[in-house]
Amino acid sequence: MKERMRIISILLILVITASVLFSCSAGEVSRKGSGRESDSKRDSMLPLTDEPVTLTVFAGLDSNLEGIIKDYNDNTFFQELEKRTGVHLEFVIPEIGAESDAYYSMIASDNFTDIISHNNYAYPEGLDAAIDDGYYLELTPYLNTFLKDYSTLRNRDSFTLKSTTTGSGRIAACYSLYTQKQGPWMGLQVRKDWLDELGLKVPVTFDDWENMLTLFKTRKGAYAPLCIGANGFLEYSHGLSAGFGVYEDFMQVNGKVSYGPAEEGWKEYLTLLNDWYKKGLIDHNFMINGEWQVDRAMVESGQTGAWNAMYIMMSQYEQAVPGMDVIPVSSPVKKAGDSLHIRREDSIIGNPVSISAKSKHPDIAMKLLDYLYTKEGSLLANYGTENDTFTYNAGGKPQVTDKISENKKYSMGQAQAMYLLPPNRLGGLYDWTRELKAVPRQDLEAYNVWNKGDDAYILPDSLAYTREESKERSKIVADITKYRDSMTVNFITGVIDINSGWDNYISELKKMNLDRAVKITQQALDRFNREP
Repeated sequence: MKERMRIISILLILVITASVLFSCSAGEVSRKGSGRESDSKRDSMLPLTDEPVTLTVFAGLDSNLEGIIKDYNDNTFFQELEKRTGVHLEFVIPEIGAESDAYYSMIASDNFTDIISHNNYAYPEGLDAAIDDGYYLELTPYLNTFLKDYSTLRNRDSFTLKSTTTGSGRIAACYSLYTQKQGPWMGLQVRKDWLDELGLKVPVTFDDWENMLTLFKTRKGAYAPLCIGANGFLEYSHGLSAGFGVYEDFMQVNGKVSYGPAEEGWKEYLTLLNDWYKKGLIDHNFMINGEWQVDRAMVESGQTGAWNAMYIMMSQYEQAVPGMDVIPVSSPVKKAGDSLHIRREDSIIGNPVSISAKSKHPDIAMKLLDYLYTKEGSLLANYGTENDTFTYNAGGKPQVTDKISENKKYSMGQAQAMYLLPPNRLGGLYDWTRELKAVPRQDLEAYNVWNKGDDAYILPDSLAYTREESKERSKIVADITKYRDSMTVNFITGVIDINSGWDNYISELKKMNLDRAVKITQQALDRFNREP
């Protein structure tokens, strides 16, 4: 109890917003109802309850739905899911950008929703702690009953098995599981029409890039020849720092953990960015940009000629601006022929979804989540309803209809979020290839371009820490991340001279116990690399 009160007290200080009120009552899990035996019996298992049941769900709004809907109950997939299962979902949806604050407010109020969807926020001391503190239901005992289908997919390979297990070997969540590996879906993009007009080849080295950006500024009048993220790096793709062998987080080289922003390569990266900033080759107001993807208006207005974005955006830019030609480009390197070991990592495991230990209907919540890992449930989630949002092709594979790929009102991303299950919002088996029908062939080339290097230096997203490790590490990482972001911007803009300020920067990181965080991360990686 003392430990719980300590955590709540800390979080009450940390949260910015007022405590969010959620309705969820206590109850015990019934172990009756052993689950389903096969998909052939699926129809007989629906609905999931004989009496109407309402479950509350904490989930951030998919950014594609911003300004379109405010409640997932307006989404066609969730409407059909309720018809089939007999379960009504009452969503608690924080404002975009305020998800973390709302999540911490929920902890502070000690009043969780029945289902908690995670996306860039997590219980401060890890999933094991969330179970131990009485917040999250441990799912391990129900893998052969209510979560039978999820359990089967978890065991498909050792990577998935390890990635969905806590540091103490328990199951605390149902993760989104991809039907197949997705390669790098984000990276650097450049205006090819400008390259052609200026007589330039596709840039390879940092020198090539500087020459290109200079001409974008002087000859094309670009306000921001290169657009970078608010924190001074390219979130998710690591596209600029990769050529220096570092990125903005903990990384590994041959199994040895290090912290990228404390490496010499990061100093080289920031030194170059500072030089480009002084020459006007970077947006002078990059600090107010988004963190991960370029503002579409900057691209379409011709204010920038190189940026970071998802592969599906290239054709959308071109459709909006007649004559624009956008191509994917590899991360620049110091010398032609240099190898890259950092890029947008391959995706196979998505976000976790947990269940409150105090839910009145935990068995129904588990069965609802498990349904999305079945053939029938995942088909609904990924493709919707036959002859409405999908049809079967000659090979018997579902493919989205024009309602998704050629919608006159919504972009494809918006249509998918409006009529199907938005990715990483409620677990399930995720078929990312559903979007390929509407992606032009030239956009698909991005996978080949951004895949030229490898992701060998990237740490697995799902490294699991024990409660003790997570408790100690999370505080250190929060401090050094805040300091890293501040100093990265200061070094790039020249507020602090990198040559005279670098040693003090490293000294401060060490005072914040960076070495201890590296050691803890190493322990987790060593465990992960051992076969289960």
